[in-house]
Amino acid sequence: MKKRLSVVLAMALAASALVGVDSASAATVFGSACAANQVKEGAIWVSTGHAPTSPLPVAAPISGVITEWTVNTDLKVESEGKLAGEFPRIFQQRLLVLRAERPASFKVVGEASGGALSLNGSNTYSARIPVQAGDYLGIAGSPYAAFCETKDAADTFADAVGGTPVGSIFRVENATGLQVPITARVEPDVDGDGYGDETQDQCPQSAAYQSACPVVTVSSLSLSHPKAVTVYVASSLSAPIAVSATVKLGKGKKTTLKAAGRTVAPGMLGRFNLTLTKPVLNTLRSLTTKKSLTLAVSASATNVTGTPSTATSKLKLRGRRKKPTQHKKAPHKKSHHQKSAKAKPKHPGHH
Repeated sequence: MKKRLSVVLAMALAASALVGVDSASAATVFGSACAANQVKEGAIWVSTGHAPTSPLPVAAPISGVITEWTVNTDLKVESEGKLAGEFPRIFQQRLLVLRAERPASFKVVGEASGGALSLNGSNTYSARIPVQAGDYLGIAGSPYAAFCETKDAADTFADAVGGTPVGSIFRVENATGLQVPITARVEPDVDGDGYGDETQDQCPQSAAYQSACPVVTVSSLSLSHPKAVTVYVASSLSAPIAVSATVKLGKGKKTTLKAAGRTVAPGMLGRFNLTLTKPVLNTLRSLTTKKSLTLAVSASATNVTGTPSTATSKLKLRGRRKKPTQHKKAPHKKSHHQKSAKAKPKHPGHH
């Protein structure tokens, strides 16, 4: 029975595309757009403050995901020195995302490796690093870390030496006049799946999907019984289903029938019962079998965007009175005048 119904449902499929992407706030850029003019071996740099004239915030202004980061450089290549020979080809920088733990200490909460580095210009790399508002950007290099020497006392920074794996906490020395030459783009992450809502996640309403929010399709088939209607519903995704129906009873009256809601898994048929109410049954009993009531059935599934997809169908409920009621004619009562006319006159006897 279920296989046959599945075929019927597939042939009568009613689909609605329910895709909506709406980020809570726009992406933003933070960090320092200065161009690196110095390098230092084995160093870790963290920008902690900017001059008031800086156009960018030094720390992440929102929580979300870093989707790309840029290293700006203006390093001079000399015939002899640190950047000569093979170093320009293998010179790479590593982004560190740092969270202040306590005075003079930071925790590494994320990192990303960059590719080949141009010593003069902007170098942009893709990333996917969750951040919280207030997190800082740091830089580590192989073999050298690049930094900007600004000589501005308002540019505050912290530095350390050594390895910094994710999860580690390290102490720093604070100073002024230097900046990390990194900017990062942070996007909202409404569903918390670790993908930026604007460029990496096409379905920010659900952590289960990063491509476009899936289309929910529902289809239904209704069968009538003496005291109820059975509605079979199929859904393309596991989703809660609501089934209801309306029926016009005549003379401007109508009633609504509802079935208990339940979740229907893909590839399965969900069975819903709509119990016929007393007004519906009484109306059916008053109608001949040549007449009927129309039941408008609606089966709705809600997708991850919160918008329902609905399949509708109509079902005829035949009247149940087989023959018209025949009224017996009341016996005709004779009028007093008629009775008098037919009565034989009584005459006194003649002698």
